[in-house]
Amino acid sequence: MDINYIILAHKNPEQVGRLISRLSTSNTRFYIHVDSNSAIEPFKQQLATTKHCFLLENREKGTWGDLGIVKATIHALRKIIRDHRRGYCVLLSGQDYPIKPNKKIESFLTIHQGTSFVSAFALPKSSWDYGGMNRIEYYKFNLSDNRGDYLMLPYVLSKEFLRKWVHYVHTVRKLVRLKRYPWEILKKRRFPRYMQPFGGSQWWAIPVEVAEKLLFFFDHNPKFLSYHQYTLLPDEIVFQSLVKHLHITPIKPSITYVNWERPNVVLPVTFNENDFQELLSQPEEMLFARKFDAENEPKILDLIDQFLLTG
Repeated sequence: MDINYIILAHKNPEQVGRLISRLSTSNTRFYIHVDSNSAIEPFKQQLATTKHCFLLENREKGTWGDLGIVKATIHALRKIIRDHRRGYCVLLSGQDYPIKPNKKIESFLTIHQGTSFVSAFALPKSSWDYGGMNRIEYYKFNLSDNRGDYLMLPYVLSKEFLRKWVHYVHTVRKLVRLKRYPWEILKKRRFPRYMQPFGGSQWWAIPVEVAEKLLFFFDHNPKFLSYHQYTLLPDEIVFQSLVKHLHITPIKPSITYVNWERPNVVLPVTFNENDFQELLSQPEEMLFARKFDAENEPKILDLIDQFLLTG
């Protein structure tokens, strides 16, 4: 079973190198996208002697919540297809890590060959703020490339804008002071009528054959991506909506474990050594977990190496 790992990275090249080292087998290839806001040289140095590892030449800004992350993923899928790879495409971040041995990962994907592991639920969804509809009906404008430094504006004639017009006029003024003129809000923003919106986890695994179908759609429907230029967190909507629109089957939930539910901490949880039992208790279909910080919490990765990746 060929496994093609797409790794979205923006920091900690040593941690990325460690991730690749743990996942490397004769059947694996690694397609690494380094955020264009990050220096590429440390990654080149870290991965210089790593086999079957490709740093993508087309680099996008990985601004949090923006379309660049989706475009980066598409670049990787295109490279995988050009390389005539088969098997699976597995999307990870540079702060992910396996919690199952390589043999179990390969065996699991072989047994479930043909299944797409994409978490996808119809919008609106009660667990998302505003049901998630603000993400696709409002316009997102960045104030900078810093995480969370953005503004959201609805259509200027919408009930929401008119109800809170003082607030939104103030928001418009903020943008104008930055010489950003939000003419877009003069037009009502509509999700493509031919498709139902779905949301879900950014992290997925799909057969190469499904990747080919996705790329065919992107190539023949360029307006779909351009629409998402103003979507908040399109990485949690674009692929999820598309696999449902294309009637991709069978589909099962993501195989990457993420904890979004712990109170009084920054989410998602950044795991440390105290979370080892939580990771140990994950079911067999959870092959990976996020997120980890090897610079500040290296012991958890050592525990995983010692006790979970020895099978």
